[in-house]
Amino acid sequence: MHRFRRSTRISTHAHAAPASKRKKVLLATTGAAVLSGALLLNISPQAQASATGTVTGGRGNFSTVNQRSQPSLSAGITGKSRVGDQIPMTCRTTGDAVENNSRWIWSGKYYIADAFIRENTGKLPVCTSTQPTDKPTDKPTGNPTGRKALDISMQKQVKDQWCWDATGLTIANFWGYTRYNQYDFCRLAAQNNRLDCNNRPATLGDMANALRNMGFRSNGNDLYRNASFGETRTEIANGRPFAVRIGWNSGGGHMNVVYGYDSTSNMIAIGDPWPTTKTYTWWNYSAYSGNNSFRWTHTRIGIHG
Repeated sequence: MHRFRRSTRISTHAHAAPASKRKKVLLATTGAAVLSGALLLNISPQAQASATGTVTGGRGNFSTVNQRSQPSLSAGITGKSRVGDQIPMTCRTTGDAVENNSRWIWSGKYYIADAFIRENTGKLPVCTSTQPTDKPTDKPTGNPTGRKALDISMQKQVKDQWCWDATGLTIANFWGYTRYNQYDFCRLAAQNNRLDCNNRPATLGDMANALRNMGFRSNGNDLYRNASFGETRTEIANGRPFAVRIGWNSGGGHMNVVYGYDSTSNMIAIGDPWPTTKTYTWWNYSAYSGNNSFRWTHTRIGIHG
C-alpha cells in the first residue's frame, strides 16, 4: 500500500512515501492493508524455514518497534518487539520505506521493517503468498438478481510504487489487451508524458494515457471524488470495470479496481494489486468510501476497449 507526495500533480499519485520517519514508525493507525470494511482478510506468506534476527532501535534509537499485519506503515499494529529481542525471520518482501529501506521481514506471524534488524537479511528467501481462496465472481449474501461481478484477473504489482500500473493492466487485460506486461504498460503511460518508469508513482490520468496508447476507444473520464453507488452500478452493468484511488488518512494512497456491485446489500467488489493482501474482496459501499483508515478520493470511469 502506498502513499503520496504533496504537490498539485502528484496529489493523486499512488506510491509509498510517508511523511516523518520518526512518526512513521510509531504510527498506530488502523491498517493500510487491513483495507477492511470488515471484509478484507489478510493472506500470510507461505511457511518456510526461518532464521533468527536481532531487533535494534534503528536511527531513532527506539526502545520498541511495531509489529505490523502487512509490510506497510499504516497497517494494523499486532504487537511490539523490544530492542534486543530475537525474532524468527521466515522470508523478506518489499513494502513502505523505513529509514530508506523498503525491505520487510515476515516472522511467520507479523511483519517488521528490515531497518530494525541487525543481521544482513539479503539471503532470506523472498516471501510468496498463498493463493486467494475466492474468485472475482464470488458473491456476498443477498438477492443474486441485484448483483453483478465482472470476471477480471487482478494483477499483483511487480514494484512497490506500481499499484497504478497493475490496476491499469488489469483493466486492459479485461478488454483483451493481453500481450503487455507491467513494464510495457509503464512505457505506454510514459509516452508524451513526464512519467518515468524507475518505480515511480503515477496518477489515474497517467494510467489512462497507457490505455489510450494501447488503442482503447475510450480511456475514461476523471471524477475527483468517489463514484456514487448508482454510478458504480451503471459502470459494472455496462461491463466496465474501473479504477479508483484511495487516500490513507495517515498520508499517501493506493489504487484498486472496482469490478462488481450488489444492490441488495449495498456492497461493491474490489480488486487489490498489493502483493500480500487478499486479491478480491466485497465491501460495504459506505465503508469503502470513507473509514478510519482511508478515503476514496478519485475515480476513472467510462473506460472501454
